[in-house]
Amino acid sequence: LNAYPIIPTNLGQARAIFETGQLRGLDAQSISKVGDCLSDNTHFLSPFGLNTYKLGVYTGLQSTIEHFHGTLANDSLAAYDGLVTSAVLDPMFANPNACQPGESPLRCEYRIHQTSVAVIMFGAQDLLFTPADQFDANLRRIVHETAAAGVIPILSTFPPNVNMWERSVQYNQIVIQIALDYDVPLINLWRAIEPLPSHGLSSDGRHLSVPLTNAGDLTGQNLQRGYTMRNLVTLQTLEVVLNSVMY
Repeated sequence: LNAYPIIPTNLGQARAIFETGQLRGLDAQSISKVGDCLSDNTHFLSPFGLNTYKLGVYTGLQSTIEHFHGTLANDSLAAYDGLVTSAVLDPMFANPNACQPGESPLRCEYRIHQTSVAVIMFGAQDLLFTPADQFDANLRRIVHETAAAGVIPILSTFPPNVNMWERSVQYNQIVIQIALDYDVPLINLWRAIEPLPSHGLSSDGRHLSVPLTNAGDLTGQNLQRGYTMRNLVTLQTLEVVLNSVMY
């Protein structure tokens, strides 16, 4: 896990996927969050869409924030508390007020928001409920469906569960292997938060630590908190994808 860079240096198939999406008329300024409670959270990216942020020394990220601004605070139809990889692929778990009959939460989210980029992070809940081989198969299907839809999948490793450390390592290694196999970008959040106090985790040992001020404040001791660090490395990755792939 510590051998893989935090910010992706190999964007692989991202440009080809993006070009396919543009031919289909997808919105180059739309981003989706796909995952469990760690992604369906007001701390994750939303402050940058609500203009409640402070960049400090990271002012270079302003243009990336402006590009995706309209969707950074969106409520995702493919990210909510307790969501696991099997559920995001299952129409049974789709919002009936927004999604079409037979449409999975994943496909519904991409259709509604005409997404060009998806930040995908699963594992924290799957550790508890999904066998490793099934997690592997499900996440591969998620990446396949995302790329096939013309949406750039940006995978992310996920925070450890201190009570299931070896299993956390195993599942994160699966995430990295899938990114390598599908040749898509990956954020190594594990490595980014590992040196933080308590590995960037809250007192429960499994959720990201909350910011001291707000998660859009990328200054001072706030950068020692898990959610703030996730926002920073996610924006840095989006900056790379935007500058190297989309334009």
